Amino acid sequence: MPRASIIVDVTHPEDVAACEEWFANWTTSLTYRSDNQGCGCCVNIWDVEGSGDAIAALPSTIRGHSKWVDEGSRSC
Repeated sequence: MPRASIIVDVTHPEDVAACEEWFANWTTSLTYRSDNQGCGCCVNIWDVEGSGDAIAALPSTIRGHSKWVDEGSRSC
């Protein structure tokens, strides 16, 4: 299944809103969602795996690069 890492700088309200909207629309299409790996006060980070449509719909402004995406290695 396709994977993505989501990285949201919480000081950018448009990115927070985009992330919340994406999760609201696509959570049921995910087969895996990590706990928030960020500190929560300034950054939120999740690794997700799901349908191709769900991952393709992830806004590029909150898509990160990670070992999870490349190798399936979880950060935690």
